[in-house]
Amino acid sequence: MRITKDARERRDEILDIAQRLFHEKGYTQTSIEDILREIGIARGTLYYHFRSKEEILSAMIDRQIDRREIRLCQIADNKALSAVEKLFEFIQFQSHSGVLAEGLHEAGNAELHQKSFHRSLERFAPIMTEIVEQGIKSGEFSTPYPGECVELLYCASQLHDPGVFSWKQEELPRKKKAFFWMLEVTLGISPDAKRKLYELARLSLEKEKIE
Repeated sequence: MRITKDARERRDEILDIAQRLFHEKGYTQTSIEDILREIGIARGTLYYHFRSKEEILSAMIDRQIDRREIRLCQIADNKALSAVEKLFEFIQFQSHSGVLAEGLHEAGNAELHQKSFHRSLERFAPIMTEIVEQGIKSGEFSTPYPGECVELLYCASQLHDPGVFSWKQEELPRKKKAFFWMLEVTLGISPDAKRKLYELARLSLEKEKIE
């Protein structure tokens, strides 16, 4: 018996299967036929939702941004955390790009990569700005340009994107230290908050070594 699904459920199924295939086989190596075969639907059904593989990837980006925004808002709204703790949690969460990165870094996807960055900047920068403004009120931060500093720091975070820059592995620790120094100086982090930030970074690094 043929199983029918509503449009939203079918659309999510296509995105779920395509995302898994992109992760397993690579974006370039995955064809529309692979997706159709895995789901067991007709080409017309897929094209009802998406006109191309590129459109599927674009929809994945939007969906991932929606999901990440929910988590980032939870961090920002957590009253149990100080502003510097929220800032660290925000950075840690953002540092994990997810399984979509490989597809964005493929040749010919530069425009899509750029769109992804612009979308995330528009959605996430205001949340981070709220955290910085909280820190200004609590005395943890001191900057006359919270929104502008956040935007610049967000752009600087792209230095860690392997699809944009091909740094050598031994260069990364120094890049990360430089980024935290930029945070400290740009946001005017107080001495107490600075100690807390670097302690969080140290504990996180030790945890990564254990795992």
